[in-house]
Amino acid sequence: MSRFKLSFMRTATLVGLVCASFHVAAEDESKPIQAVWKPVEVRYSYVGFTTAYNCDAYETKLKEILLKMGAAPQTQVRATGCVDINRPSKNFFVTVTTATPVAAGEATSELSPAEQELVERLGGDKTLSKDPFPAAWKTMELSRDRKLDLEPGDCELMQGLQDKVLPKLSVKLLSDRIQCTPRHLDIATPALKVAALAPLTDPDKATAARD
Repeated sequence: MSRFKLSFMRTATLVGLVCASFHVAAEDESKPIQAVWKPVEVRYSYVGFTTAYNCDAYETKLKEILLKMGAAPQTQVRATGCVDINRPSKNFFVTVTTATPVAAGEATSELSPAEQELVERLGGDKTLSKDPFPAAWKTMELSRDRKLDLEPGDCELMQGLQDKVLPKLSVKLLSDRIQCTPRHLDIATPALKVAALAPLTDPDKATAARD
């Protein structure tokens, strides 16, 4: 057998093994697991060189994105500091109070005083039970979700989400196309592909997670 053929066969085998490992990893990620809620709060400033928002419009859009990625239904998003509530603003403060699913085996047994305070603000222990629940990693491309209604003008909103919020949640950034140019509106919608740990609603999968 020639050296060329031998080298080609080794390369093909290596590629096959790599592809197989990715396939297995993807299957493992989709398997149901037991999760618990972890309270989280994030604070940051929105500075829009290009796009202005009404505070309530910003709150609504950001909350919808967070819920899509598996955040607790009790999630609160507050935008404060708008100069005029009836007019869009390019500068305001954002506070996200939420809870994110984490694998039950990775969670601490007791909440810190600060985390317990967040739980109270989100409705108390009755709404965020400490009991494990079924969850799974889900891959999603936010820009392709029509219900989120993302537009090119949402670039700076998505930049803040990526830089400030996602690092605090059970979300893995897979790829992004967010290039915000001050005072320039791009023609493309900012794209963000993530893998998020989200609660399961399918009864069969939920049963599998408990077994």
